[in-house]
Amino acid sequence: MFRLALIPLLILWITPATGYGQTSGDTGVPEVAPIVVRTAHGPALFRVADLQASSSSAWRENQDRADKQGIVPAPSPGYEIRSRVVVKANDEQALASIVADHPTWTLSRLANLDDYWLIDTLTVQSALEAADLLADQPAITSASVEMHRPMALRQPTDPHYPNQWHLNNTELPIADVNAEPAWDLGVTGVGVTIGIVEWAWQHDHPDLAANFNEEATQTGGSLSYHATACAGVAGAVAYNNEGCVGLAYGAQLSGQLTGTDAENAIAFAYRNDLNDIKSNSWGPTDNGTITYLTEVEHDAIVEAVTTGRNGLGTIIVWAAGNGGYYDDRVEYDPYASSRYTLAIGAIGDQDYRSDYNETGASMLAVAHSSGNTRKIFSTYGGSGYTAYFGGTSAASPLAAGAIALMLEANPSLTWRDVQHVLINSARQCDATEADWTTNAAGHLVNHNYGFGAVDAYAAVLLAQSWENVGPEVTIETPTRTIDAAVPDDDITGLTRTLSIYNDVRIESVELVLNVETEYVGDLRITLTSPGGTTAILAKPRSDSNDNYVDYVFTSLRSWDEHSAGDWTVTIADEVAGNLATWQNVQLRIYGTHRVGDMNCDMYINFDDIDGFVLALSNPTQYAADYPDCDADLADIDGNNSADFNDIDPFVELLAGTH
Repeated sequence: MFRLALIPLLILWITPATGYGQTSGDTGVPEVAPIVVRTAHGPALFRVADLQASSSSAWRENQDRADKQGIVPAPSPGYEIRSRVVVKANDEQALASIVADHPTWTLSRLANLDDYWLIDTLTVQSALEAADLLADQPAITSASVEMHRPMALRQPTDPHYPNQWHLNNTELPIADVNAEPAWDLGVTGVGVTIGIVEWAWQHDHPDLAANFNEEATQTGGSLSYHATACAGVAGAVAYNNEGCVGLAYGAQLSGQLTGTDAENAIAFAYRNDLNDIKSNSWGPTDNGTITYLTEVEHDAIVEAVTTGRNGLGTIIVWAAGNGGYYDDRVEYDPYASSRYTLAIGAIGDQDYRSDYNETGASMLAVAHSSGNTRKIFSTYGGSGYTAYFGGTSAASPLAAGAIALMLEANPSLTWRDVQHVLINSARQCDATEADWTTNAAGHLVNHNYGFGAVDAYAAVLLAQSWENVGPEVTIETPTRTIDAAVPDDDITGLTRTLSIYNDVRIESVELVLNVETEYVGDLRITLTSPGGTTAILAKPRSDSNDNYVDYVFTSLRSWDEHSAGDWTVTIADEVAGNLATWQNVQLRIYGTHRVGDMNCDMYINFDDIDGFVLALSNPTQYAADYPDCDADLADIDGNNSADFNDIDPFVELLAGTH
């Protein structure tokens, strides 16, 4: 059930916590009153260990960084304040005159930069006073105390960070999640809560406890070492002298509990006002057989992504599955393949597919995990650690950690925008793999890798400047009756075309099938978009389930393509001995209005009946009134003329599309 490739062995490294000298309790923060320090980014409160020293360690107070629940992060360590002031002055003589009045100050130019100067004082205290005095002088543009910020936080010093190649692969630098450049942007997941949906993880683990969010966590449940490892990959604490580091080490961690259908639904719906992301490293048995999502689970997932995070949507991340050995595909797992979840596969330390990783048209991306030559180091039960974690179980929380960094960088991202950012920032891995293709919108996509490897740095950069897409638009064709036998033992199969007249910018596509057969494992099912992008949805395999009953196949491979045109569905029965009858089919397309279409595209905006009638009766006037629309916009029947023969097809569209 769990998406772990290998059974992990427990390795215990118990490291005693160390402090920072004279502290308040065991937090490492000195017992001194906070003072205002004039920094290069403006005044901020710091606790300074020794004001009379020439340099001193300092801790930043974080009242201005409270999360949405008003929880203030602990003071941030890693700062060093110097007894020097950085000055920008537009009048050198005036600055020299001020310095001459203070015999203990020494003036020097800052490198060869015009207008920039350094003033050395004797102590941190005198530097603070000097910065305040200088900042009030007319000749001074700016004055701030020289400060070394915690840049070391970008390369955590936790003892086993060097073993976490998935964060920083020193042997093959391209083959990691690109964590350190993302941290260098100043994002670590602060203000974001990641839920680990499974059994309970060890909340008091010394490398997890400081990030535990009890309010967002369901109580009870059996302790799971597997879940504890997932929590560590996402958000193990940094700089605590404990074993390892999570990608989003500044985020909070919570837990929700799986079980029965009802219990799963409760977990999906639990405290989505607090839980920004929920990572799931579990699912149906990875044996190549189809399963169905219960209605209550489906509705709970929809509720989470449509109402969570104050309507922006809780992000549901899902391990894509470890059934690669058994011809399993993401499409056979209704949790991972749902358009509401983000299916994440696995690649290894050499940047190519882990052999257990499943393939699929509904896979969004891959993240680094066990495979190729190495495995994942993370937290484990019994307050210990494991060097043998992996599978898509590890890939999912790693992607969740990257999403936490994105949400800190841009908290306004919706659940759909998160998918857009990940797709547009994904890095092509294993570039020589034969399945890579470019879809009609220009995206590289691969059944083995989705849109590529999660790149935390690129994703954060894109998130910072991302403008949210518009409201979701849905196109549904009427359910089309086929009622035809699929040729037995024939790779050509049976093909039908579904025509779509609405042109939206595609996000996800659902194909709803009813096929009567005694052995669904005989069938190959493909969907080809008008742009020529083919999605393999099912392959022949050992699956003795009978019938596809309203089975929903999902494809992301046509992301950003045009929806209008002919969609081709092919079902081939490639194994002799069991007959199949294709009963019916429906196509659902989800996306957004294209720019310029909002006011004129009658195929999307069916309230624009006047525009349709005008196009039929007076195309010239229509073109003048709707300059952004195509001249043949009303030509629904495809005869290159807008005429009254288009009315019946238009009415059919009104009845079957919204």
